[in-house]
Amino acid sequence: MEGDLPRYTARGDAPRDLRTEDELTANGYTRLGEPQAELVRKDDTILPLYSTSEARRLKHDLWPRGRSLRGASPPVAVEHVPFGRPRRGGNPGATSAPEPGAPRGELSGQLTGGRALAPSHPGDPRRWLAELFSEGFVVIDTETTGLGRRAEIIEIAALAHSGEVLLETRVWPRAGRIPAAASRVHGMTISDLAGAPTWPEVLLELERQLDGRRVLAWNAPFDERMALQTSRLWSLVPQLPAFECAMRGYAQARGIGSLSMRLERAAQVERVLTAPQEHRSLGDAQLVVAVLKSLTEARTVPA
Repeated sequence: MEGDLPRYTARGDAPRDLRTEDELTANGYTRLGEPQAELVRKDDTILPLYSTSEARRLKHDLWPRGRSLRGASPPVAVEHVPFGRPRRGGNPGATSAPEPGAPRGELSGQLTGGRALAPSHPGDPRRWLAELFSEGFVVIDTETTGLGRRAEIIEIAALAHSGEVLLETRVWPRAGRIPAAASRVHGMTISDLAGAPTWPEVLLELERQLDGRRVLAWNAPFDERMALQTSRLWSLVPQLPAFECAMRGYAQARGIGSLSMRLERAAQVERVLTAPQEHRSLGDAQLVVAVLKSLTEARTVPA
């Protein structure tokens, strides 16, 4: 019905993810999904705007990109508030993020409003790699207080494939502590985070930097879960694009039977590891980009 969708009168006012049908079909997308907004031109004609991320997903689900990290339908009414304070809905403390540590199937159902996800398939590794570097992408990496249900992000980096650092910051944890076991992995203690912004501040900037972009992470399900858990601890509903799993894509491109491989091992195979892995977010994100770039030059990538 008319008036149900957001309307924009200037093309530059619309989110970067939204494109017209002509713009998407010119880039090879034929299945567009439902319109997400409308563009009102000067002659009063109205053009529907579609999500590039959704069109890409419909074109081919090469490897699981997770789910868009958004609240389930119906969404909680939220708004951005000053730094250091969470965004809340009408029911204090309620969010549409799932319970941390929920089973994978349960997690997917909640984040898609109960709709089943389209099954992924191996696809064409060469096409996947070519599209990655032609479209551009961002790699996300996180360091955390642990692996469990109450673990939270304490460092995060967002690196463009070009090498541009879009975001790199430490994060003060809501728990105010870092277990010794986690410190032994990445070397950070709670004193290292003194003065660091809280997750509500960081999430605002992360959402801005990732809007409309293609996002990858090594072992994406882990980084997705940590973004959701950390947001839940602050009563936030994250508005992030889906994370595509670089680890699974790499394994398929290399013809590896298992879809699981440590980043350090992949970097050794590709001969891009010049020093021991430090397990810091920016350095790991740079390793992911280096590993993927090496694949574009490898002649052993299966057709």
